[in-house]
Amino acid sequence: MTRKKSILITGGSSGIGLALASLYANRGNDLVLVARDQGKLDTAVRRCSDMAVNPSQVIAAVSLDITAYDRLPAEMDKLIAEYGLPDLVILCAGTAGNKTFLDTAAAEFDRMVDINLGGSREVSRALLPAMLQRGSGQIAFVSSIAGLIGIYGYSAYSASKFAVTGLTQALQQELAHTGVSVHLVCPPEVNTPMIQAESLAALPQTRFLKDLVGTLQPDVVAKKIASGIDKRKAVIVPGARARLMVWIDRHFPRLFAWSSRRLLRWKFR
Repeated sequence: MTRKKSILITGGSSGIGLALASLYANRGNDLVLVARDQGKLDTAVRRCSDMAVNPSQVIAAVSLDITAYDRLPAEMDKLIAEYGLPDLVILCAGTAGNKTFLDTAAAEFDRMVDINLGGSREVSRALLPAMLQRGSGQIAFVSSIAGLIGIYGYSAYSASKFAVTGLTQALQQELAHTGVSVHLVCPPEVNTPMIQAESLAALPQTRFLKDLVGTLQPDVVAKKIASGIDKRKAVIVPGARARLMVWIDRHFPRLFAWSSRRLLRWKFR
């Protein structure tokens, strides 16, 4: 009998994380969801339990602040002791903010880096040694298209997500041939509660640029991410328009930068 895959998802109580949790629950996998809000976690567990396909599946939640770096190693040890070492870790926990650089306070900038980079960094640091000792596992870091292309109004967010991209790429080299694979996920805008809240005060320049790429639904993105992880893809960019944008920026960076500036000047002159 094939062993069920065990999956840990940070940020699993909403948005992309919850969409992925629902998908994997429906595949028959064991799940541990990590987030701060116990109420949202309880709701997520009920949703995933409804999606589960057999009664033996583990659908659990752990309320945890992944930026509490001093307590995180011990918390991860407790999690492993109770639920086992996961086969797949998906690092979805994150936050967004849409302000110009000069309007972003230093503390707000640092907080975004702490959550988007530091939390994922420390969760992976806590789990990776045991994965390496076992000789198998997968870790998926959820960055963003804003972690590949700088976007107006996203100085802090892009900085944090570019850092996630760099960390992931370095780990992909360091962990080659260890049995542990690392995946970089860079979605465009996704219709999640976090983005809906951000959109209430979005800068018009940011909104204009993001509309060029389009907005995807969480369940669509979850399917693309899961498929990419199944295929052990190094980089997963859901959405055809997003992939086209990344391709143009990579192969024609000067043209991309020039056209972006021209579009903004034309729209907001």
